[in-house]
Amino acid sequence: MKAIDSMPGGTRAVLATVVDLKGSGYRLPGARMLIAENGDVVGTVSGGCLEVDVMERAKKVLSSGEAEVFTYDTTADENSVFSLNMGCRGVIRILLEPIAGSSEINKIFRSVLNDRKRETIATYIGGDQGEELKIGCRICVNKNEMILSDILGIAQLFPGIDDDLLTFHESNASSETMRYVNDAGEAEFAFETLDPPVLLIVLGAGADAVPLADAGHNLGWQVRVIDHRSAFLTRERFPDVDDLRLVERDATFDLDADAMTAIVSMNHNYDRDKEGISLALQTNSFYIGALGPKKRTEQILEELRTRGETFSSDALAKLRYPAGLDIGGDTPESIAISITAEIQSVLKQRSGGALRDRKGSIYDRS
Repeated sequence: MKAIDSMPGGTRAVLATVVDLKGSGYRLPGARMLIAENGDVVGTVSGGCLEVDVMERAKKVLSSGEAEVFTYDTTADENSVFSLNMGCRGVIRILLEPIAGSSEINKIFRSVLNDRKRETIATYIGGDQGEELKIGCRICVNKNEMILSDILGIAQLFPGIDDDLLTFHESNASSETMRYVNDAGEAEFAFETLDPPVLLIVLGAGADAVPLADAGHNLGWQVRVIDHRSAFLTRERFPDVDDLRLVERDATFDLDADAMTAIVSMNHNYDRDKEGISLALQTNSFYIGALGPKKRTEQILEELRTRGETFSSDALAKLRYPAGLDIGGDTPESIAISITAEIQSVLKQRSGGALRDRKGSIYDRS
């Protein structure tokens, strides 16, 4: 969404989205790639194997102004995609559609990002509907579980799709293809849940906060840094951070955290970390990390209990101390990798162990 909104006025672009995957693939449904008419690209839809061809096909979509779905089949021969030896045996379908800042799908992206509430979409990706439906048209469920963006009356054309969309919205599923039949024939829709990105809140703007904020930004997360030291909390030090919040030294403040938030306390000041951990434990964030020795955080928790603060077992289970995975991080940069890796593992409910030891698929295809 940010890349789309940052395009100069009048710039034409194509959005490529993986809408279906059968078998093995580097990216799962929901992976996106933005291709501007000048050739600039943001994101990927594969491990680098398909991007050149997708960019060529995007020129056709730009010229016609019509969305299309393209299929890449590597199940018969690993070398079937331009002799690139992809090494993944799967059937990948990719939707290419013209896009601009005013496009309906970008309005949905913007709503998810700004409101930080999940929305669910069903996108028409093929069938026997003739001119009745255009590839890429959508029906959407918003944060209030209301059907929106159904200009073409999809819910009337396919009775039951609205109920299916609401059921999917309430589930933990991320993507699924669904087929429907009406008098005109079959129609296939790609269902997808759009969750807001992780919000990484960094408490403290010291030297080691810089690579952590950078790492979060590079992962596509929203990043907020909070500190009382204006000399540290600058755009020069944090050029890509979404939100720099200056707070009074001894004032209480609201973290504005939600269920997609990860909080890391790294003030390097005992009292500041104590207050930060106290605030964090009162939120519904999915991850709380504290820098420093284990005994230090245990002492903080004991002092909080002594002053009458109690926290649920669920809240305390979210607190990781010391923050990060055990990878031997001993520099600000490697510690940032350790912490972001742990946040990712908690988000995806993974152990954080070596992939070679994992049983079954490396992807969660729910």
